[in-house]
Amino acid sequence: MEIYDRIGTSYNKTRKADLHIASLSEENLCLKLERASLLDVGAGTGNYSHFFSSKGHHVTAVEPSGIMMAQAAENTNIKWIKGSAEEIPLPTSSFDGIISILASHHFNDLEKAILEMNRILKPKHFAVIFAGDPSIVSKQSWLFDYFQIVFEKSVSTYLPIHDFKSMIERVTKANVKIIDYLLPDHLTDYFFASAWKNPTLYLNETFRAGISPLASLETSTLNQILERLENDLKNGVWFKKYGSILEEDSFDGGYRFLVWQKN
Repeated sequence: MEIYDRIGTSYNKTRKADLHIASLSEENLCLKLERASLLDVGAGTGNYSHFFSSKGHHVTAVEPSGIMMAQAAENTNIKWIKGSAEEIPLPTSSFDGIISILASHHFNDLEKAILEMNRILKPKHFAVIFAGDPSIVSKQSWLFDYFQIVFEKSVSTYLPIHDFKSMIERVTKANVKIIDYLLPDHLTDYFFASAWKNPTLYLNETFRAGISPLASLETSTLNQILERLENDLKNGVWFKKYGSILEEDSFDGGYRFLVWQKN
């Protein structure tokens, strides 16, 4: 979690709960109560916790980074626990739903974290994980062209989505549904591929500061990438090669929902 201790102080400048991602998460939780008890694992600064709290739900947010937690806005309807996904000090079968948004790739022991989440979830209730799989992203995309080293490093960090699905099914004995999520061009949560239609954003230091794979990249390597991108945007090379993407409504950045109901 060192990376989030480093970027936590500016995280909320660019990382906001995206309404569509949050709404799809809510939809797949299939909540039957107006005031459900929800667990947000790897909650960061609590952006998605606040979304669910605003709907009247009682949210418990688990986050290992104290600096990230310190950035969270005060909310009496959110209970914070400083801790890891692998060891959550909460009772078995005590929550109506569990979410984890773009956090699972930071878990130290993914299998143990899934076991723990499933333990805490009430029977017949749902867990929703929103995760990325960089191996899905087209190698013909401009993002892969300029940020190839980011994708190569991420492949060793992110479990391929179908392997992730199989692992959850194995440890929970539940069926897992994968839901494809093509990125629209109006995201408000600025994660890595969110600016797929706005390449100039990657030249913005504030934008990059909230994205862990960019914030952790070696400075000289990052500068080389940015110099090439900036030059190609100025001289028209980028537009000549990739400008057609500006006519697209969505992009497959490798992001997927994983949903299961506890037996």
